[in-house]
Amino acid sequence: MSKDSQLAIVAGVDGSASADSAARWAAAEADLRNVDLRLLFTYQIPVVGHPEYECPPDFVDAMRIAGQATLDRVAGEAARVYPDLPIQQALKEADARLALVEESKRAGMTAVGTRGKGRVTEVLLGSVALHLAAHGHSPVAVVPRSTHPAGGPILVGADGSPNSDEALGFAFDEAAVRGAELVAMLAWDELSHQRFTRRPVIHGAIDEEAGSVLDQQLAPWLAKYPEVPIRKVIYRGPPAAGLVQPEGRSGPEPQLIVVGSRGRGGLSGLVLGSTSQTVIIHSRCPVIIVRAGTTP
Repeated sequence: MSKDSQLAIVAGVDGSASADSAARWAAAEADLRNVDLRLLFTYQIPVVGHPEYECPPDFVDAMRIAGQATLDRVAGEAARVYPDLPIQQALKEADARLALVEESKRAGMTAVGTRGKGRVTEVLLGSVALHLAAHGHSPVAVVPRSTHPAGGPILVGADGSPNSDEALGFAFDEAAVRGAELVAMLAWDELSHQRFTRRPVIHGAIDEEAGSVLDQQLAPWLAKYPEVPIRKVIYRGPPAAGLVQPEGRSGPEPQLIVVGSRGRGGLSGLVLGSTSQTVIIHSRCPVIIVRAGTTP
């Protein structure tokens, strides 16, 4: 997403603490980029198509009133912190997953919490977040309830694939806008099928080849963003572990993790890769998933 993009940042709200965190994060991002914040609340009529089970009008009205009250509250909180931030509100009768995917077509970024007001609290990642991460038409930010303060680096996963190249571009832009260090991590292990791990070697030439792949992928972005300080990391092990486990890295905790929706591993038919799924489930900071073709 370029710094001069005029596309709004969309945040899904539902009254939950997780969604409130996502809206606060989205408001800060919109203010930082000087774009609009668009808040979306959706509701659904529980039963349709059966006259004997139709919802009474006062119940439907109550749902709309509650939704608008949530929008007004979240918008008011954002306006108090960012008084010059343009804030839009949208109240829709729709499935939240479908509505957010539709909104993402006209968004510079779409933000949701890790969990909303779903019925099954044991599920680690809400169905809305997972669906949007897999099908969104813009980069998707999945925001945990508590986020790390600004000041840490931007951590981005790279593997030489076109999808991770687009994630790298987005991460460089985020680092430039925030004035943050960028940490580019390439992970490998002897069981992976990346092109620079042809055989189970623990050290030596394999490190050199992995470093060469990372250098080649970073070169055009370093030329475009010469002001961004960068640190390169080669991590031995599964990519998701390197991205979410502090022991896999040195230095301060990241304020943001950026990943492509799919890398080189796994099954090509899957829309959302196992690495990105694992990272958004277990990360303690916001994660942005960048699908190929979704950045303006």
